[in-house]
Amino acid sequence: MPFLKRKNQPDLHYVVDDFTDPWKPAKTVLFMHGFGESTEVWRAWVPHLSRHYRVLRYDTRGFGRSTPMAANHP
Repeated sequence: MPFLKRKNQPDLHYVVDDFTDPWKPAKTVLFMHGFGESTEVWRAWVPHLSRHYRVLRYDTRGFGRSTPMAANHP
């Protein structure tokens, strides 16, 4: 389970779905979920797009598998 880890910031969970041909350059499609959702909201799109594009989905702070901000964060 990949996480983007940054100093003094919450860890952001992300998923890369890439079923493109490795010898061809592939453009990346970034999916951001709405309020109260997670990367799973885009799951149905992955089979349609990941053959032609690298699909990057991530959970914003405090949603899905990303860690929330600390209670004392300014």
